[in-house]
Amino acid sequence: MNWFAHAPASGEVRLRLLCFPYAGGSATVFRGWEAAVPDGVEVLAARLPGRADRWREEPFTDLDLLVDALAEPVSRYVDEPFAFFGHSMGALISFELARRLRRDHGREPAYLFVASCNPPLADVPMPVLASLDDEGLRAKLADLGLADDVLAEEELMEVMLPLVRADLHIADGYVDRDGEPLSCPMTAFRGRRDPMVDEADMAQWARGTTGPFALRSVEGAHLFDDPGWRDVLTAVSDELDSALLRKEA
Repeated sequence: MNWFAHAPASGEVRLRLLCFPYAGGSATVFRGWEAAVPDGVEVLAARLPGRADRWREEPFTDLDLLVDALAEPVSRYVDEPFAFFGHSMGALISFELARRLRRDHGREPAYLFVASCNPPLADVPMPVLASLDDEGLRAKLADLGLADDVLAEEELMEVMLPLVRADLHIADGYVDRDGEPLSCPMTAFRGRRDPMVDEADMAQWARGTTGPFALRSVEGAHLFDDPGWRDVLTAVSDELDSALLRKEA
C-alpha cells in the first residue's frame, strides 16, 4: 500500500516535504504545493485510510497505532533531507512521527511545520471533541472555518462526519507522555480567527523543540482562508529554501 501521493520535484530531489492533513482531510489538501516550493523539493501528501481512494478502509482512531503504521513507509523517504508539515490532527501526527524516526533511525526533520493545533503538553490534555453529536460537530466545523457550501451538502456531510469523528479520536485528550523535545527548527501557524487555538496556545509549541522556533499568524480560522494558505506556502517555501542553502553550505 502506498501511503503517500507524490508530486515530483522540479529537477533532482534535494529535500522531501511530507504533509499530513487535518481531521477529515485527505491528500488533496496539498494539491498544487509542488508549484510553490523551491526547486528540488518533492511533496508527499499522506493518504490516510478512510478517505479518497482508501475510503473502504477503516480510519485509525488511535495515535500510537497510526504512528506505528506510518513509521515504516515514512522511513523509506529519509535517505534525503526531509521536512514535515501537519495541520491540526496532522500536526500531532507529524510531531510524534518525528520522535519515532529519531528513536528508530537517529534522524529528525530538517524542519517541522505545525498549524492549528493545541501544543503537546504533559500537564494540559488536548480538547475532547469526538463525543459531540452530529449537530454539535456540524456547529464546531462551522466555527472552525469549514466552507458553507460543504456544510450544506447533506450527502457529503453524511460521509464526512463519521470520518471527522474518527480522526478526532486521534488527538482527543492527548497528553505528552514522552516529554523529550525535538532539536529541529519549527514554525507554528495560527489562523487569526481560530476559536479553538489562541496565540498563547500556539506559542507553547516552542516547548516541543530546542531548535529555533517561529510563530506566524495568517488569515482564516482553524481552517485557513485562501490568503492564509498563500502566506503559509510562502513561509514554508522560504524556510525550505534556507534549509537547502544550509545543507549545501
